Parts: sequence; C-alpha cells; structure tokens
Amino acid sequence: MHTDIACLSTKGQFVIPRRFREILKLTAGSKMVMMTDGTHLLLKPIARPDTKAFKAVIDGMKALEQKAAVKKAKGGRK
Repeated sequence: MHTDIACLSTKGQFVIPRRFREILKLTAGSKMVMMTDGTHLLLKPIARPDTKAFKAVIDGMKALEQKAAVKKAKGGRK
C-alpha cells in the first residue's frame, strides 16, 4: 500500500503524485471513475479500449460482408 498527501485547489482540483501516476500508468487525458460512500473517495482508472481487438472485430465484419456479397453475386442460397 502506498500513501501520500494531495492538496485541493480553489478550483476543486488536486494533483495525483508522480509515483502514483507511474504505478497506475496514468497519462494526460486518462479517465477515472469516482465513487464515494459519503466518507471515503475512491478513484479508479478506466482502462482504454483495446484498439487491436476492436480492429479485429471490424476486419471480421468486413470479411463476412465480402463473403455475403460473393454469395449474393453467385445467386444467393442454394
């Protein structure tokens, strides 16, 4: 467990210390979900989507569309 102190600014902002950003691999633009039970505040990083997996799904759909187009050009179902 790691502990540190952050100070809240007049705009309601605080800086996440560098070592926490490094541990959690946070960069500028990283998104966080915030939860509270009225006493405690929990910040949890939201993982960025896996663009390679998304591209694989898109490529798979394109391949299915091409197969369907070829099948249709041959006269559809048999």
